[in-house]
Amino acid sequence: MAHEFTEEQIAEFKDAFELFDKTGQGLIKYNECANFARCFGYNPAEYTVQVLLAGGDEENLPTSEEMALKSLPFEDFLPLLWAISHSPDPGSYEDFLEGLKVFDKDGNGTINSAELRHVLTTLGEKLTGSQFDDLIDGMESSNGQIVIEDFIKKVMCDDEAGTVTAQ
Repeated sequence: MAHEFTEEQIAEFKDAFELFDKTGQGLIKYNECANFARCFGYNPAEYTVQVLLAGGDEENLPTSEEMALKSLPFEDFLPLLWAISHSPDPGSYEDFLEGLKVFDKDGNGTINSAELRHVLTTLGEKLTGSQFDDLIDGMESSNGQIVIEDFIKKVMCDDEAGTVTAQ
């Protein structure tokens, strides 16, 4: 077997997979794989997922178009999730909290949404404007602030602060 998840974990992954399956055909898009993994406490870089989807061939990574169009079934996704779960962790809840505190000018646990938009749409694995809008939907206060801890919890698909659990 290519993975060693428990039957309980596999059942939980299958249930979540069905939620990500937008067409009801038992498939999820390549570009949803990282988000799926994040819902289970893993934090893969998009590049890591692309390398895994390319079978480890860094010279033939899926293009942005392929990431949006290609899909894979649960049976093919499970080994990918296993590889993600055993990849180096690029950051914990605490790491994100510490990194975002740099932008907390008033020391009150919030960050300006315009500043966060700039960072997330221009640096690193850039989000599009609409991806950013979807990400912060309902999180922005009337004065344009976002609670840092709430933002991190949403990004990491975690319900409790500081308890990102690896399966």
